Amino acid sequence: MITSKKKPILWLLSDTHLIADSLHDDGLAFQHMRNTSAGKDLDYQEIALTAFVRKVIQEKPTAVIITGDVTFNGAKISGERLANIFKPLTKNKIAFLVLPGNHDIFDGWARKFKGDHEDYTLQISPAIWKEIFADSYHYALHEDSDSLAYSVNLNKQYRLILADSNIYGKQESQTHPITNGRISESQMNWIEKELIDAQQKQQQVLFFMHHNLYRHNKVIYQGYAWC
Repeated sequence: MITSKKKPILWLLSDTHLIADSLHDDGLAFQHMRNTSAGKDLDYQEIALTAFVRKVIQEKPTAVIITGDVTFNGAKISGERLANIFKPLTKNKIAFLVLPGNHDIFDGWARKFKGDHEDYTLQISPAIWKEIFADSYHYALHEDSDSLAYSVNLNKQYRLILADSNIYGKQESQTHPITNGRISESQMNWIEKELIDAQQKQQQVLFFMHHNLYRHNKVIYQGYAWC
């Protein structure tokens, strides 16, 4: 269990979309990417996340959870940088739990930017993801063998299920990431077992995944919901 407290506090955020400062020189190629990035703040990410971590340490919640798209374009260096920024949480006995989003695993857009050029940079594979965020999987009660999903005992009353609703291949990609979400049949079976086990232990389940479960908007929903 993460804690024995009956009233744990969870802080939840999503879509940090970090691109490590070391992956660009603020040149023309990066400026073009920034200007076409749907309004994402790419200038002060590391500063903002570092300030956020300091606030977390001051407030001392039980855990911080990021529900995917931790990186801007799936670059391994960006994932490593985010893990390093959040490392002080582990040192301060605050659980740090992450699950991937559609931009994180085998994203064919993983790039570094220099001058007016963009170049290939190493993508995040499922194995690399678990290496980068080993501190998160350290808390796992159970892991799904066919995805990056895992469960965590928050306390005696609650179990967390962090599902992997993303669609990605088994090798590096050369195309854009697939935005739609899906949970495979094998992962659904794993989730069912988790629900049964939690019920037998009289635990309530808190369920997390990157994609929306329902279409909350009749106009804008394609690529945002689990199907």
